[in-house]
Amino acid sequence: MYAVLRALMRLVVRVYLDGLFSMEGVERVAREGGLLVCSNHASTVDPPLLPAVLPRSDTWSMAKSEYFARPGLSRWLFTHYHAFPVVRHSADRQALRRAQEILSGGRALILYPEGTRVESGGLRRAEPGAGFLARTASVPVQPVGLVGTRECFPKGARWPRRVPVRVRFGVPFRIRKRRLDGRRIENQEAADSIMLAIADLLPESLRGAYAEVDAERRAELEDLREPC
Repeated sequence: MYAVLRALMRLVVRVYLDGLFSMEGVERVAREGGLLVCSNHASTVDPPLLPAVLPRSDTWSMAKSEYFARPGLSRWLFTHYHAFPVVRHSADRQALRRAQEILSGGRALILYPEGTRVESGGLRRAEPGAGFLARTASVPVQPVGLVGTRECFPKGARWPRRVPVRVRFGVPFRIRKRRLDGRRIENQEAADSIMLAIADLLPESLRGAYAEVDAERRAELEDLREPC
């Protein structure tokens, strides 16, 4: 069923956004092995879109636990679209264990480091969960910038709008086990490093909390990464 739902989403994108949808850097995405895919999140269309266009068929996603609270269409769709519940803004140990199992099993996991959909403005500061997973799983991080999805499906809309939508895949990296000077890397620092990589894929007007990172702080965050 997952393959069918992905194919359906790709068909919708191809037909409805004909000539308006584009992807950049897709060749950078590893086709196998554990992969932590981290993206900004500005629209309800992001969770179905990103797994559909990612060039892998073994992708799983975190989704807010409310979608799984009771039986129904919502729960069926999310479950069959390879999503599992997470209690947002908390250290959900069960969700983190599931995430680590997916990554250690050589599969791809999609998550949104901000922890929620940002309905207006630019990026919010990341929550530490993405940093924790990047550190402990020791898998490549694939940054993704989604541009135009908020305008495509803004809050309150009943139907998507025909506007340009871009999916930009950045250069993957790993979060180091320790700083270059040997000091421990905190989860929040790792998450900020990931979000800065995402911010660099977005127009400046959408970078929000990561729009004005000074040169010294940028160097510190970039030093937490190492090439894959």
